[in-house]
Amino acid sequence: LVSVPACCSARYNLALLAFFGFFLLYALRVNLSVALVDMVEPNTSLAKNATANVCPEHSSTVNVPRNTTGEKYSWDADTQGWILGSFFYGYIITQIPGGYLASKIGGKLLLGFGIFGTSVFTLLTPLAANLGVGYLIAVRALEGLGEGVTFPAMHSMWSSWAPPLERSKLLSISYAGAQLGTVVSLPLSGLICYYMNWAYVFYIFGALGVFWFFFWMWLVSDTPETHRSISHAEREYILSSLKDQLSTQKSVPWRPMLASLPLWAIVVAHFSYNWTFYTLLTLLPTYMKEILRFDAQENGFLSALPYFGCWLCIILSGQIADYLREKQNFSTVCVRKCFTLIGMIGPAVFLVAAGFIGCNYELAVAFVTISTTLGGFCTSGYSINHLDIAPSYAGILLGITNSFATIPGMVGPVIAKNLTHNNTVGEWQTVFYIAASINLFGAIFFALFASGEVQDWAVSGYHLHRN
Repeated sequence: LVSVPACCSARYNLALLAFFGFFLLYALRVNLSVALVDMVEPNTSLAKNATANVCPEHSSTVNVPRNTTGEKYSWDADTQGWILGSFFYGYIITQIPGGYLASKIGGKLLLGFGIFGTSVFTLLTPLAANLGVGYLIAVRALEGLGEGVTFPAMHSMWSSWAPPLERSKLLSISYAGAQLGTVVSLPLSGLICYYMNWAYVFYIFGALGVFWFFFWMWLVSDTPETHRSISHAEREYILSSLKDQLSTQKSVPWRPMLASLPLWAIVVAHFSYNWTFYTLLTLLPTYMKEILRFDAQENGFLSALPYFGCWLCIILSGQIADYLREKQNFSTVCVRKCFTLIGMIGPAVFLVAAGFIGCNYELAVAFVTISTTLGGFCTSGYSINHLDIAPSYAGILLGITNSFATIPGMVGPVIAKNLTHNNTVGEWQTVFYIAASINLFGAIFFALFASGEVQDWAVSGYHLHRN
């Protein structure tokens, strides 16, 4: 197999466009966490508890007269928990159908319209908030429906586009957009809230999503065979590298698939990782505001720092993982297990540490940053293991594991909000403890039961010797 250079190749163009797509998806997903701080009347979010062990104020920024034209709503902590969680109620419904549909109609349309739909509902968010909390929850759930198909659709596209030894590289580039979207949109949303008002957070990101959609539809194709401008050499290279890995059968082998232990290893790892990830994603701005006492402007930049570390880590670990497999002859399963262990035990240790350093907020930010950064190793660990064990059904497998992994997004923030009614440091330590122990369990389970080989049920001819 002659490798085809990466520069300007169709597969790297796809990775780049996907990168921007996931960038926008996460920007559309997290902007509410920042805007919510501004949408709620200040006195309703924090119970006045004089005895709470909360840190002293230390706002160093010069006070700019901030824009206060945005509407304010009197939502209590529980209502806010529901608003933040509602996205995931839509998101969980479309995971498995998304994977299944992608294998039937192709990932291009599914991913494109998923992001387009999410963008349109984002544009409607301020209107929905004005109509009432029920409308806002409904719009967020509809955004979740749109985003739910995106990861399975992308995995499905990569099963036709990514040569096995370039998998970690290509997938880590496309999915790293999600982290960078978090990095940029957290501080940017803070600044937009500060200088304009919170409604513009939704208008600006929503408009960008619609803009991206046209590029995607114009430049991308589902498979190398149907691509308009791919070079002959690259098409041959991709197709020949995948020829023994893909199944030609039309029906999905549901029973052996669901009985497959390597698949459940990914499910457990994915669930555990997301518990920590979502707890931090939705509640970090709150923790920094209520416990460490940052204002929104500092808050956005410091909330974004961990995801910037994670983004760098994803890109680098993707390169390292493929280097180890290709040049150092490490087995795929060895690389996936090692990267998952680093990416789950590391974060658990630093997360617990973050709860124990009191008001030393430089250390708190440092620990949370290291914790989230190390999590980036998981992208080249359990996160793309679906493509190792069953490339033909990668979209469906991701739909299955991501359905389980969405549950933490629904219950994690609600549980955390319930555990932190008084916003004491002790209550937050409990939240961090729970996340760390779930992470630890997931890492060990994956290390015991994961596989790096294409499973029997995932290749052609599997049904022949059974029937």
